[in-house]
Amino acid sequence: MDKSHELHRRYCSLLYSYLLLLLSSFLLVLLVVPKLVSGCHEEERQALLNFKQGGLRDPANRLSSWGSSSGTKDCCSWAGVGCNNTTRRVVKLDLRNANLDEYGDPLSNSSLGGKIDSSLIHLQYLTYLDLSGNDFSTMNIIRIPEFFGSFEHLEYLNLSHAMLAGKIPRQLGNLSNLHTLDLGRNYFYLTVDHDLAWVSSLSSLHYLDLSMVDLSTAENWVQEINQLSVLRELHLAECMLPKIHSPILRSFANLTATLNVLDLSSNVQLLAEPNSWLTNFSSLTHLYLSSTGLHGSMPPSIGNLTNLEVLDLSENSIYGPIPDSFGTNLCKLRILNLRSNTYISGWERYSTGSICLANSLQELYLDSNMLSSSNALFSTIGNLTSLKVLDLSKNSINGTVPRSLISNLCHLRILRLGGNSIRGMEPFPRCLSDSLEELDLSYNQLSGHVILQNIGKLSNLARLSISDNSLPIVITEDVLSNLQWLEDIDLSNNRLVWKVKSRTWLPPYISRIYLSSSQVGPNFPSWLQHHHRGISLLYMSNASISDDVPHWFWKTATGMEDLDLSDNQLRGYLPNNIGMSALYKLDISNNSLSGPIPEDLCMLKNLQKLDLSSNHFHGNIPDCWGKGGRNLYFIDLSNNNLLGDFPRSLGDLPYLAFLHMRNNFLSGEISTITKNMNNLVVLDLAYNILSGVLPTWGTIGEQLLNLRILSLRSNLIHGDIPSQISQLSSLQFLDLSYNKLSGAIPTSFGNFTAMTMVHNETDGMFEFNTSVFLDKTEDYVWMNLKGVELENRMTLGFMNHIDLSSNNLSGDIPQELTHLLGLISLNLSGNSLEGRIPKMIGELKQLESLDMSRNKLFGEIPSSISNLYFLSKLNLSYNNLSGKIPTGFQLQTLNDSSVYVGNDNLCGPPLLRKCSKNGPPQQRDNEGKFGVEEKRENDDEIELMGLFICIVLGFAVGFWGFCGLLIFKRSWGTWYFQFVDEMMDKVMEGTIVWGARLKRKFKKSAEI
Repeated sequence: MDKSHELHRRYCSLLYSYLLLLLSSFLLVLLVVPKLVSGCHEEERQALLNFKQGGLRDPANRLSSWGSSSGTKDCCSWAGVGCNNTTRRVVKLDLRNANLDEYGDPLSNSSLGGKIDSSLIHLQYLTYLDLSGNDFSTMNIIRIPEFFGSFEHLEYLNLSHAMLAGKIPRQLGNLSNLHTLDLGRNYFYLTVDHDLAWVSSLSSLHYLDLSMVDLSTAENWVQEINQLSVLRELHLAECMLPKIHSPILRSFANLTATLNVLDLSSNVQLLAEPNSWLTNFSSLTHLYLSSTGLHGSMPPSIGNLTNLEVLDLSENSIYGPIPDSFGTNLCKLRILNLRSNTYISGWERYSTGSICLANSLQELYLDSNMLSSSNALFSTIGNLTSLKVLDLSKNSINGTVPRSLISNLCHLRILRLGGNSIRGMEPFPRCLSDSLEELDLSYNQLSGHVILQNIGKLSNLARLSISDNSLPIVITEDVLSNLQWLEDIDLSNNRLVWKVKSRTWLPPYISRIYLSSSQVGPNFPSWLQHHHRGISLLYMSNASISDDVPHWFWKTATGMEDLDLSDNQLRGYLPNNIGMSALYKLDISNNSLSGPIPEDLCMLKNLQKLDLSSNHFHGNIPDCWGKGGRNLYFIDLSNNNLLGDFPRSLGDLPYLAFLHMRNNFLSGEISTITKNMNNLVVLDLAYNILSGVLPTWGTIGEQLLNLRILSLRSNLIHGDIPSQISQLSSLQFLDLSYNKLSGAIPTSFGNFTAMTMVHNETDGMFEFNTSVFLDKTEDYVWMNLKGVELENRMTLGFMNHIDLSSNNLSGDIPQELTHLLGLISLNLSGNSLEGRIPKMIGELKQLESLDMSRNKLFGEIPSSISNLYFLSKLNLSYNNLSGKIPTGFQLQTLNDSSVYVGNDNLCGPPLLRKCSKNGPPQQRDNEGKFGVEEKRENDDEIELMGLFICIVLGFAVGFWGFCGLLIFKRSWGTWYFQFVDEMMDKVMEGTIVWGARLKRKFKKSAEI
């Protein structure tokens, strides 16, 4: 027994010693290893440096801490880098761009860009990688690197909003530990290779966002995503998903118990019928089905989603009553969005206030639903006492808004009633004076003074819009004096009556003022001098101001960010020192401002849009761009008196996309202009005196991947059109008219990629690679269409136009032009083009305007031209065309003979001359009328012949009639001959007497 006890004691002692040794070793590791590994591992540090130096753009110098200078050798302390505290391995790389603009998009001036170097493959311990909000769009497509699929420890991957392109690599399916994958908002640049099979391998995924990835070819996306059994959030908005039916959607069986958020919005025609597939999704809290093609009555199955907090069914074609289950089952619903549907009815069943929504619903969007004034509607909404946001705008509500609508809504913060026919409102309840922050009554028929008196009691109001109402609005000092917290006020498009004596009538915190198309003038408003420091936005375009811009305005409005004074009659100069350092948009176009353009504009670091067009500015354009501000993407200096060379420093603006400088006196060589302007979308230099030859466009064509509009009309450009111009693959508008170009039209014109595609008005704005979000600006181009030059404000990508008129081009019209199936306007007039009209001209079925006049074209007009169904302007005049004019379809409406004038061998309608069956067509005169001169010559010959015959007949009848009388009537004959003898004697006597007198006269003259 003692022996056994002794053995047990020794065994315990040994075990204790072993455990103590193990614990000591563990503590040693914890204490010693971090000291041994004091910084990050050298191979990972070098990998990060190679990533920075391997073609990465960093305009904001965000990675300035990455380097070998003092205090920055440890990469674990670099910006955006995170390391494991024990192993000092790099486990986190967070390089997202968190700086957003007013649209919620990342600011380009702080975006990383360029190349994603493969050196990152050495960060094999990464668990977190975020490159979102950056801009990796360059002249070469930047794809998601395949080696990202080798990060086997990766749990979080966010590449959203990074402007990446190409096919998503299947290697991402190897990231089995990934719980968050966000590839959304890359603006349709990303696509998949036929399916989403790689996604089904991500068994740990909780969050998946593929919004705006092109999934149009992913036929089995439902079945593949269904394999993600622990998925909680699924975002597939704007993915162009193919149309599916309810039975397929029931394949989401594995997700019904786990999925909390489902976003299928903006997939048009995805859900073509009311659906019951949602019934089993008991865990759903957020459901987004806006713009998915839903039509008919509202799906009753949604009423069974008892955990639903957010429901968005907007922009569909839903009509009819709201299901009963909405009011009784959706007791957790906070946000209901039914905007832009056909007609939602059935409000009377909820007017009792018994629905559970009354206590939960906080935001209700019913705008654009054709709703009319209804007591049931007003009473139902009036019972939703928890509402904070109510949007009834763009409906058919008329008359006076009753008090019952808002009397109980004491928590309401936002009320939108714009775009109706409201004539008045009952006084706001007292409880709203402290809660209402935003009020929109625009586009109604309100009486200005009455409504302003009512609004003046809303002491907590921050945003007010009463623009576009039909009656005069009287502005008095006491109306807005109570609105001490007002920040935004929109009075535009009204008839304002100013009864303000004080210069301090505006509330103290006002920052955004909209007064466009209102009677602010004729004097420049002096009250701005007392509110200038806090104002960040001022819109006073078309405000009837005819005055000098005071000097204090430019120098003291230090907080101004967005300024629009266009379409007035402002005079004066821009000062050399503009004090608006925060300005990002300046529009003073269509005024009478003069003087030089100050260099200080180059130094505005935040400036993005500059429009000085249609003024009287003169002198040289400053050549200092890029020294201060580098964020300019829009410049318009058109219609001024600017002269000198084109400023080369414009090439230092990396984001410049829209450049308008037409109708000035700019000179210099055209070949040097576009260097370094890699992001140009619009280049309009028409009506200047630019000279030289067009660049070869070889390397430039590779850089200008985004150029869609090129207008060089009316300059002094000479030489051949280089064939490399077709490398401008995005080009959709080309105007080289009224220059001195010569040679043949290159056959490569048929290779303009963008013009070979048929576009429509709903095409996306992101079809081509660009770092500029084109939907943020409404651009324009002047174009000569149907013989008239017009300013065309258009959606880029919709107008395909080629104008080479009034040059010295020769040779044949290349058949390859007929490959440009999207072409809408083609003008080749005023050249020396020869040969025949392309036989397949009828393939250009989108053509609306075709002008080939004043050339040397010959042969017949191709019969296929009658297939141009949209053709409304045709001119083939002054050529050598022959044969019968084709008929049929649209040509029947083009019955003006001037279309064919100057073609001597044409015949058939609309000309008067008929075509002969066997012989050649008869000649035409230069006015295009049927043989007028020939007809006149034939008529003259007939008349002359008739006159000759008449003379002969008349002479014969007269002669023989007279002689016959003398022969057959002797007494008449004797008398006639005696009369003749007497007359002859008298003539002879007179002649002798006249001769003697004349002889005597000459003799006297000789003697003198």
